[in-house]
Amino acid sequence: MRPLSEVSTRELRPLLEEESDHWAGELLWDYRDVSSAVASGVERRALTGFVLQDGLRAMAYCYSMIDAGRAIVGSVFAASGFRGQGLEEKLVEAVIEDAQRHPHNERVECQTLFSTAPAADQRFIRAGFASRVRHYLVRPLDAPVDLASHHWTLRPLRREDLPGAAQIIHKSHVGSLDAALNLTYATPSFCRGFVETLVLRAGCGRFDPEASFVAESASGSVGVLLASHLSRTNGHVCQVSVSPDAQGRGIGRALMGAALRSFREQGLQTASLSVTLDNHPAYALYRALGFHLRKEFAAHAWVRPPARIPLPA
Repeated sequence: MRPLSEVSTRELRPLLEEESDHWAGELLWDYRDVSSAVASGVERRALTGFVLQDGLRAMAYCYSMIDAGRAIVGSVFAASGFRGQGLEEKLVEAVIEDAQRHPHNERVECQTLFSTAPAADQRFIRAGFASRVRHYLVRPLDAPVDLASHHWTLRPLRREDLPGAAQIIHKSHVGSLDAALNLTYATPSFCRGFVETLVLRAGCGRFDPEASFVAESASGSVGVLLASHLSRTNGHVCQVSVSPDAQGRGIGRALMGAALRSFREQGLQTASLSVTLDNHPAYALYRALGFHLRKEFAAHAWVRPPARIPLPA
């Protein structure tokens, strides 16, 4: 095991290329931009983590990065032929210990979507993280979307809508499980940064303005959906939120229907999204719209004691 700071991008590149191919198949996600960003971070020594090597060959790695005052554990990946041997779990343990030991890290988070480690989630729980199961869902687009009639006005998201979209997202997450586990939703400013990252900086695939919508009522905007393309054939619902006082009135379903129809009209083959399993209303909606489980993973968060993460019931 070697610290990531001692490894060159030349040594790591074959592993990153294999990782891109792996997630393209498993998650329908073109991971090349992320791999390029990881390679750049390694070159600039902006990432911490560890690499397992067999001779000169990098066979597995795991990294973390600092964002908004928290350490975020990134992908945990082992090359084909080295998985299922406990190697990734050793890397996870080393990265967790390093992140928790660093005096400036008051919070550590991870979502294990990009993990080939079968027991990674248990390692986070064992290290004192609060955790909840999430599902990555996929829906084929070869069948028409059943659009229920509604009276909401939906229009394409515009750049000037971003502050209002961030407000809706924040308000819809106040007191939620997702906000407890992900600092992104904790404050209006964090939500604003999240929205700008998705829309302006391709933070989750290439932003899709044709499938991103705002729902309006007579009093103003009440819902928002942000969409992207994770690959040439897969559209992704990055975020769908409805103002608390307008929830339960079919706005989320209307936004989802419009996005799925747009994906289909653009010639995409599938649509994907992620949802916390305990978010029962959202999960039931996505299943009713034809989404099926592609991968189970988990969201994990830790704060330095004596602070704790209050998880809603």
